Amino acid sequence: MQKRNSGFTLMEVIGVLAVISIIAAVATPQIFQAIQDAKVTAVVQTANDLKAAVARYYKDTGKWPSHIPGHANDQNRQLMINTDGNAPISGWDGPYLEAELANNLSPGSLLQVAVTSDANYACDLDGDGNGDGTFVTFRIDGVSDDVAEDISHMLDKDRGMTTGTADWRKAGRVKRYGGTHTSILIMCLARV
Repeated sequence: MQKRNSGFTLMEVIGVLAVISIIAAVATPQIFQAIQDAKVTAVVQTANDLKAAVARYYKDTGKWPSHIPGHANDQNRQLMINTDGNAPISGWDGPYLEAELANNLSPGSLLQVAVTSDANYACDLDGDGNGDGTFVTFRIDGVSDDVAEDISHMLDKDRGMTTGTADWRKAGRVKRYGGTHTSILIMCLARV
């Protein structure tokens, strides 16, 4: 009687490893794209929630809010705390957010809700290449170009489109800051 060794041959092991490698090579990009899509969807949902919160705040107080999550001065957290720095805000009926904002794209980077007419932040809603006035904006720092472009396409429906001389970085409700801080993304929540 011959004794037979049980186990796998080297060729069988190499074959299995090759199949696993092929599956991993095909699946990995899809996994990373799904993660990015989830982040983009979360940012768009946050912007929609903020748009509603800002509108409720304005309806209650007749003023536009200033909000920087975690800021040391409570007057800069008006969607969560009732103060303008000196006294309670008349008509305030918040908090206007269920939870404090968090930058999931770049933890620790700045988030800000502010009223501005600064040309660097003003959105170009009509696509003529010029800012269209004063807006309540949602600023997110630490956003990669790929994610910023996906956010713009989701909010402005501008994938593959250019309007006049403007592209997704300049036209619509989503704007890429034109200065030296290429990681800054601006979303216009309301026109003032």
